[in-house]
Amino acid sequence: MTKPSTIIPITLPTPFDVGPVNCVLLKGDAVTLIDSGAKTEESREVLLSSLKENGVTLADLDQYICTHYHPDHAGLSKEIQQAGVQTLMLQEAVPYVSGNSEFIEWGESFYTELYRSFGVPDALGRLELLKLRKYRTFSAPFVPDITPMPGDAVLGHEGFTFLKTPGHAPDHLSLYNEEQGIMIGGDVLLPHISSNALLEPPALNDAERPRTLLQYRDTLHYLLTLNLGLVYPGHGEPFSNAHDLIRKRLQDHLERAKAIEHLLSDEPLTVFELCARLFPKVYEKQLGLVVSEVAGHLDLLHSESRVSHDKENHVFYFRRTGAIR
Repeated sequence: MTKPSTIIPITLPTPFDVGPVNCVLLKGDAVTLIDSGAKTEESREVLLSSLKENGVTLADLDQYICTHYHPDHAGLSKEIQQAGVQTLMLQEAVPYVSGNSEFIEWGESFYTELYRSFGVPDALGRLELLKLRKYRTFSAPFVPDITPMPGDAVLGHEGFTFLKTPGHAPDHLSLYNEEQGIMIGGDVLLPHISSNALLEPPALNDAERPRTLLQYRDTLHYLLTLNLGLVYPGHGEPFSNAHDLIRKRLQDHLERAKAIEHLLSDEPLTVFELCARLFPKVYEKQLGLVVSEVAGHLDLLHSESRVSHDKENHVFYFRRTGAIR
């Protein structure tokens, strides 16, 4: 007989503004850890002590699953792998976690050109690159041992399958149990804050950047088709009102898009100018997040033919195309 899986949330400290991150210990026919926190001594100590409280050491883990490559979730992945634990991530994660120098250089050149095309002053663009390099130090490079396919069963945990849930990150995966209505969702859906559809570098030498907010909205619409009774998020407490929350997030996107459309009613503006007007108190401190937010909603408006853009001196200027809805 198979053993039903017990879900044990573990909360770890992070050095990031987002605050603590949730990992999950899944104990069934297999013992599985999902996510690992940032690569800091404090996070490592809390993780190991939390495992010990539940009668587990790293050596007892049968597998380790990482929902996505962001360092607050993947930071200790290499250390867990080096303890002899098989690590699993989607194939899309490999360029981001492997430390490939060519991809890192490509990513930095992508952000440099993107910020310039969005009208970001060079000094602020360079500062964002320094922040990105610092951010990467909270995770050590590794290559996952196994790259499951969406729909594959999670070994040792009957009823659980892998879902591909991109948008917040290109490699984002979740674990889902249809019969029980349970999703272990990483950052795909958070109860207290909206998951930012972050701008990410595309595949190596691919000129077309991903439209991450549109990807994320597709993921949210997909989640609406699932039986979601209880969600274990990457940040915040487990929650049960998933469908209501998804509808709110989708509506919030439309409201933010409408606000941007109004700002474009008088004159064409750059992404950076929109950032400064929409987020005057935080746009310099959190430029990467704010640029992702504004660019994503411009993508949404563009997909509905509600904005257009022209390029002047390598900078995009966005303008409203018609009547505001």
